Amino acid sequence: MARKKEMENSQDKMQTPQKHLVGRLIGKQGKHIGFLKQLSGAKMYVSTLPYTHELQICHIEGTKVQVENALTLIRKKFKDLDLSNRRCHVQPLPSLPITSWLLLPQDRPVEVIVPRVEAPNYLFVQQHTHPTYYALRSLNEQMLFCYSYPGCPSLPTPVEAGVVCAAPSADGAWWRAQVIQHYKDSDTVQIRYVDYGGYVTVNLSALRQIRSDFVALPFQGSEVMLENIAPLPGKEEFSLEAKEALEELTQGVPLIIKVTGSQSGLPLVHMWRQAGEEMISVNGLLVERGLCSWLDSH
Repeated sequence: MARKKEMENSQDKMQTPQKHLVGRLIGKQGKHIGFLKQLSGAKMYVSTLPYTHELQICHIEGTKVQVENALTLIRKKFKDLDLSNRRCHVQPLPSLPITSWLLLPQDRPVEVIVPRVEAPNYLFVQQHTHPTYYALRSLNEQMLFCYSYPGCPSLPTPVEAGVVCAAPSADGAWWRAQVIQHYKDSDTVQIRYVDYGGYVTVNLSALRQIRSDFVALPFQGSEVMLENIAPLPGKEEFSLEAKEALEELTQGVPLIIKVTGSQSGLPLVHMWRQAGEEMISVNGLLVERGLCSWLDSH
């Protein structure tokens, strides 16, 4: 939902589990919902929550007067419909409640996959066996469908750090992202993809406001650091070969990690990959290959 500079916008949401009601609301070939939009002046669309197909949400966007006009028209057609199950937002995007990140367990090993490697000791993981992970593909499909059409509102300015938005990915998809910093001189924004990891800088104009139902799913990407891994002795930075080795060791295979502590607010983890019936330490392989050293050996 957005608040534009010229007028206050409002958005109502009605949870509508009955499919026949949704059909009546939309009408044959979308004629009835088109009639409601034309008569009220409000924008209206129906969506399914990304992690359940039992509930559908009718979104009504516009000024307060436009939204109330649309609700009045809906009441006339659905005299027995209870409209008390609705939520109204009249605040800019930054005030929307943001779901928590999917946290890593602290007391046991967990299976993960790696969508992105940032450095030989720093990467993003996803808990691909967690029940919420399976809804991510459906969410991505819905976001692609939504943001492929023109007219989706841009982010209000000035953009605050921490705001969650919809951002295009390198392969043409639309992913959930979080604003890290707004560079006002160039009107660019550094963002972090909250499900797949990675920090990129994009033009502010490329970002879109995110629908509140698109943030119902916990953010799936967790930043972690490999414990006890450091550059080679005498080197201040890791080599490109070390990063490429970690990408090769983690690409396309399930891995096991265990949180062992934290550093700079990020979980420290030990990581293993399976080789036959044996579990091999990824941390150890980087050292054995002469690409990294143990931190305690410095």
